[in-house]
Amino acid sequence: MRVQPGRVVAVTGGASGIGLAIAAAAAAAGSDVLLADLNVDSLAVAAERLEQHGVTVRTLAGDVADVEFAEQFADIAFEMGSVQLMCSNAGIVVPGLSWEISQQQWDRVIGVNLMATVHLFRAFIPRLIERAQPARLLITGSMASVTARAGIAPYVTAKHGLLGLAETTDQEFKSLEVDLGVTILMPGQVLTGMTTEAPPGSISAADVAEIALAAVANDQLFAFTHPDRIPEVARRFNTIITSEIRSN
Repeated sequence: MRVQPGRVVAVTGGASGIGLAIAAAAAAAGSDVLLADLNVDSLAVAAERLEQHGVTVRTLAGDVADVEFAEQFADIAFEMGSVQLMCSNAGIVVPGLSWEISQQQWDRVIGVNLMATVHLFRAFIPRLIERAQPARLLITGSMASVTARAGIAPYVTAKHGLLGLAETTDQEFKSLEVDLGVTILMPGQVLTGMTTEAPPGSISAADVAEIALAAVANDQLFAFTHPDRIPEVARRFNTIITSEIRSN
């Protein structure tokens, strides 16, 4: 399903980085846009930029981990018109050893990176089914959805959870025979405004947005930004399925 003029695209974490790039691409295509973010000032700047495309832009500042925020976000999106794409994009990282990261930090990362998407699905999907118009859900996962890396256990745990949520929800849509779908975007190294130097192999947020929206248009469940890393994923899953239980 291609992004269509006059319909609504709702994006969390939309004031910068990948979220803003997706919103900007949608606005350039003529879609009205709802942006959510914690940073009020950045939201205002982002909205002013997107309004230059002549579309309606609304913003909502708040914490995506709050279930009430998800309901408010959905309320505004559907007030704006026909929602065609909801992008759950907000994410945070807390580094450290898994057993040394505090309970509060674990809860925060899981809340923002996983449960926020659960809340958004619960707020948006019943309304999308009721309205019976083609729509898609786009989740910003990570290469950490399909690989593991020491030092960021809460992040990896949450991103693995998003993979399972995306797959099962997509299967549920197919069983109900509704014109809804899920795409999980799994970016590799992305150059954002917070990056002072371009890491090797990094691509721009605008490039990621193009890949993401192409995947949505093609009804792809999985979308990688760095195909050269897919063999790494294949090796990981091959190790899992070929492992043998060794007994003494």
